[in-house]
Amino acid sequence: MKKFLIALALTGCASGALAQIGITAGMNLAKYSYAQKRFDVHRKSILGYNFGVQYKQRLSEKWFLLPELSYALKGARVYYDYPIGATGPMKDVNRFQYLQLNLPVVLALPISDAFDFEVGAGLFAACLLKATQKTVEFDDSYATRSFASGDLKKMDAGLSFTTGFRMSKMLGLHFSYNLGLVNIQQQASAPTARTRNFSINLSWIFSKND
Repeated sequence: MKKFLIALALTGCASGALAQIGITAGMNLAKYSYAQKRFDVHRKSILGYNFGVQYKQRLSEKWFLLPELSYALKGARVYYDYPIGATGPMKDVNRFQYLQLNLPVVLALPISDAFDFEVGAGLFAACLLKATQKTVEFDDSYATRSFASGDLKKMDAGLSFTTGFRMSKMLGLHFSYNLGLVNIQQQASAPTARTRNFSINLSWIFSKND
């Protein structure tokens, strides 16, 4: 047992030498796909944001893992059309706050001594922290409510894709897309809804590891 612990510690030290810590922040363009299609309901994207920390673990000369733990604001805008004489709200703005873990495997292709092109894919999992709905009337008045605990599922998961550039192995500009595979509706009678999110991020790796 003692030998095993020593070997495990040495392995951790060796892998730690190839690991780097970083930070990331950016903007989200989020919506969700809805199984129910109606001519009088129009679903649009919402502008959100994200920020978090990264852990870069090199696997080989060109391949590395890039786990990322972040706070992400997602959701959608829903607009309504009404027949003549009918009234109702103009739109609902749904905002979902998630604690999200991305687990992509990334390939780095050198363009020059200073620039790398990076492309990767993997999985993501997200835990819902808070969900609110802002209902806006035609006179611009509004009311905000929190979703009930049984309206939405606490967990979301799906596929994550990323591509971008990194300068001097430290400063990164990346475009990412999250394709949610889980129906986020908790109620069985509610139409299926799955999250979609496009993001643009800047990131910074604190130490250059060639």
